[in-house]
Amino acid sequence: MKFLHTADLHLDSAFCAATPIEAEQHREEQRSMLVRIFELAGAEECDMILIAGDLFDTVFVTPETARLCIELFSSFEKPIIISPGNHDPYVEGGFYRSFTLPENVYVFSSPELQCFDIPDTRVSVAGYAFTSSALPRDPLDIQAIHRENAENILLLCAHADVNAPTSRYAPVLSSDIERLGFDYAALGHVHNPPHISDKARYSGFPQGRGFDEEGEGGVYIVTVDKNETPIVQRRVISTLRFKHAEVCVDGADTPEEIESRVKDELNTYAKQGITHLRLELYGVVSPDATSDIEKYQKAPGTDFRSLSVIDATLALPDGAYLEKDVTLRGELYRTLRPLLFSDDSAERLRALRALRIGLLAIEGKNFTDGGRA
Repeated sequence: MKFLHTADLHLDSAFCAATPIEAEQHREEQRSMLVRIFELAGAEECDMILIAGDLFDTVFVTPETARLCIELFSSFEKPIIISPGNHDPYVEGGFYRSFTLPENVYVFSSPELQCFDIPDTRVSVAGYAFTSSALPRDPLDIQAIHRENAENILLLCAHADVNAPTSRYAPVLSSDIERLGFDYAALGHVHNPPHISDKARYSGFPQGRGFDEEGEGGVYIVTVDKNETPIVQRRVISTLRFKHAEVCVDGADTPEEIESRVKDELNTYAKQGITHLRLELYGVVSPDATSDIEKYQKAPGTDFRSLSVIDATLALPDGAYLEKDVTLRGELYRTLRPLLFSDDSAERLRALRALRIGLLAIEGKNFTDGGRA
């Protein structure tokens, strides 16, 4: 049995930070992503598609997206199993109850554990549905799985928060997945997932929607047999990528030095196909090295869909002098300097803010606005 495992497509996302035109462009790109997923399933000759929740971002779906889904479902012809998630629960007025879906589409409709024995196959697929925006209990503990054919390959298609017992989003335990003997558990909900086991995986995001979903999104092609370790292959499906990068400009004395380092970084990521890039500049620089970062954002060129530059540098007249300064200024600088070059971006920003505020306070100046970082 060979199938495609995906989840968390979040079709029809609002993209509130974008303009209305940009938001609609993003939604169209999401629909194109869905087309590529079905094309991949056909090219790979998959016997089935498992969608482990959050196919849609909300209960309500645009007519364009609804039409496309039904067309793709119909044209695939083979079984499609859907486990509604917390964003697209099985509720009155939602997609799953408002449209007549093709006969090859199986949708779980209860928070109780259900099981579909797929006709003309040796496969049974268990799962459940969110019927509201939360499911604060483990559905796998509710009942045993009853199947007509116990010799079938047993799959789980589920939207769940694995090993998070206080979660409001189906807090399933990995021990329960193992106990029930699934040959593969196709999971959704966690977009940047940890590894669970060879037989239980989150598919992760198929295409990033922001900088909290960095890199290449994709789906899994899974080949599985009864009581065998599944063969799982990752397939990149995204054409859009997000990347947050950091550029050390420590010691720069002129704007040209900063610009040179920024251009080197831009060239690096342009070659990697990054379409949305965020650069954070950090380090201690000369006041004369202040660079006009807006020009990068106004004229990013054709290599990036969007480019933002964050200036987290600290302009000091003489950092080397502060290293040797015996006053409170020097002591503050020496104490914070290791944190200013931490590998943790958030820690660097906190240290930068602390240093700015501290230096202003030592000089007796108003420091309430000193923490722009």
